[in-house]
Amino acid sequence: MYKLLVILGPTATGKTDVALNLAKKFNGELISADSRQVYVGLDIGTGKTPSGISDDQIKISKRKMYWEIDGIRIWMYDVIDPKDQYNVSKFVKDAEKIIEDMYKRGKLPIVVGGTGLYIKALADGLDNLSVPVDKKLRKELENLTKKNLQEKLQKINSQRWKGMNVSDRENPRRLIRAIELSDVSLKDVRLLRPRYDLLKIGLTSQREILYKNANLRILQRIDQGMIKESEKLLKEGVSAERMKQLGLEYGVLADYLEGNISQEELVPILEGRIHGYIRRQLTFFKKERNIKWFDISDNFLPEVEKMVAKWYDPL
Repeated sequence: MYKLLVILGPTATGKTDVALNLAKKFNGELISADSRQVYVGLDIGTGKTPSGISDDQIKISKRKMYWEIDGIRIWMYDVIDPKDQYNVSKFVKDAEKIIEDMYKRGKLPIVVGGTGLYIKALADGLDNLSVPVDKKLRKELENLTKKNLQEKLQKINSQRWKGMNVSDRENPRRLIRAIELSDVSLKDVRLLRPRYDLLKIGLTSQREILYKNANLRILQRIDQGMIKESEKLLKEGVSAERMKQLGLEYGVLADYLEGNISQEELVPILEGRIHGYIRRQLTFFKKERNIKWFDISDNFLPEVEKMVAKWYDPL
C-alpha cells in the first residue's frame, strides 16, 4: 500500500509548521485537510500561512488548488469560490487525485489539518460518501417537523437511529441525511476502504496552553488584516449569511460588520468560539485509533522525525 503521513490535532498546535519541516526532510508535499482553507479568499482567518508569516518574509506562490510556501506545495488551498458549497465527498475525490500524482512524482503525501471528518474519510474510509443528494426526497423531508423526521428514521432504519448520538437526533439536517442514506440500496454505495500504509501523528497539549496559543493567533490575524479580509469578502458578493455558514472567525466577523457585535466584544467572542472548536476537535480525535500523540510543550520534533524516518524507509 502507498505511504500516507497524517499530521493532525486541534487548532493552534503548529501542525503546518511541523508538516513543512517533514516535507523538506522527506521530499514531501502537503494536503490541507481543512474544511475552510479550500475556499478562495479565506486566507488570514483560516491561517493558510503558517505561524502568521507574511508573504514578504518567505516566498509564497499562489496557484489554483495549491500554494507553494518556501518551495513546498500545500494542496487543497483555493479550490472553490466561497459562495459555493464544498463537502467531504468532494474533498476525498480531489485529494485522491492529488495523492496519485504525488506518487508518480516520487513525493511523500503529508495530510495536515484539524477537520477530523476530512482526515477520517481520506485515511480510513467512510461508507456513504458516494451517495448523492436526492433533491426530490430532500424537498419532501424539509417540510417535515423534527419529530416527524425522527419517527420516519426510526421506522425505516432503526439501527441507524440507534447509532446516532443525542446531538444528531436533534439535528434536522442530519436526520434528513440519515433518511436519505437509508433510502439507498447497498449496491449504490461505494465503500471506501483503507488503501494506505498510514502513520498518524497527533499534536496536542493541555487545554490552557491550546487556548493561550489560539488567543495569540486571533490577535495576530486581526493585526494581519482579518477584518479587512472579511469586508472584502462581503464586497465580492459573499453574503453575511454565507459567512456565518463558513463559521468560526468569519461568522463572528459577519456579526461584527453588521453591527451586532461591538468592538469591545469582538475578541472575547472570537476566543470563546475558537475555544469551543478546540474542545470539539479534542473530543473527535479522542475517539480515533492508531494516533501517535505528542505534546507540543515538549521537545517533540526530533522524536517525530525519527519515527517518520523509521516508518518511511525502514531499511
